[in-house]
Amino acid sequence: MRWGVDSSLDQLVLVNNAKRALDRGHFELIYQPVYSVDHREVDSLETLLRWRTRPNMLAAAQEFRAIFRDPALSLSIRDFVLEKTLSQAAQWRAEGHDFGRIAVNTTAFDLCSGDFALWLSEMMDAHRLTPDMLEIEVPEPAFYGPQAKQVGLALEALHYCGFSLALDNFGATHAGLAALRQHPFRRLKIDHGLMRSALTNPIDKAIVRNVISLGHDLGLIVTAAGVESEAQMETAVQLGFDSVQGFFVCFPKEAEMVPRVCQILNLQGRSA
Repeated sequence: MRWGVDSSLDQLVLVNNAKRALDRGHFELIYQPVYSVDHREVDSLETLLRWRTRPNMLAAAQEFRAIFRDPALSLSIRDFVLEKTLSQAAQWRAEGHDFGRIAVNTTAFDLCSGDFALWLSEMMDAHRLTPDMLEIEVPEPAFYGPQAKQVGLALEALHYCGFSLALDNFGATHAGLAALRQHPFRRLKIDHGLMRSALTNPIDKAIVRNVISLGHDLGLIVTAAGVESEAQMETAVQLGFDSVQGFFVCFPKEAEMVPRVCQILNLQGRSA
């Protein structure tokens, strides 16, 4: 299901439906492994938000992105995602499961609301986790709007507190290069659309190859997101990506399945 918001009334209905869904527990989290090409094992996990619109249907976040225009709802969802993610990470750790880092997506509004770094550090302490276990994914468009300066200050605070930073959707706008110059990212994730274009467009393929080289020169882990076919996987390996993420490697999984799935991927990598 996709929600096209054509009017303020449509937006109001969508936001009200989302608020009820959040109160009733209809928002869920699933987790997708990020696979290291070099080490042939799971490098980290990414938390993905889903809305259960029907008993057998989960809507992906891009299908209801309009709800994040509502400031109060956006913060409520941010808090839900982080609290549940950290609780799950603490449980995996207590059970002896090594998940590397776990990544969460943020918006410019998330980063600029209050003292995000301090609030997040306190949450980590409450769950007995350390900041290096969490990676904050910042979408490239966050550096393109009126909140760009505030986003930059928030990232400085997060880095100071010890959190890892990832620049997501690189190539979606023209703001990515400036962001790389100004902020201490650990990971660079290439935009899905640019990856798809690289399969058939030699110019885009050359752009991706040079972006990977730039990332490596800066000491970054460069990840191919949205790898959904064998052809995309082969291209990602040929181009020199450090890690890959997408349906071809592994579909997102519910929390209880993640340790077993990671174990299988790691065993397959060691035997390859």
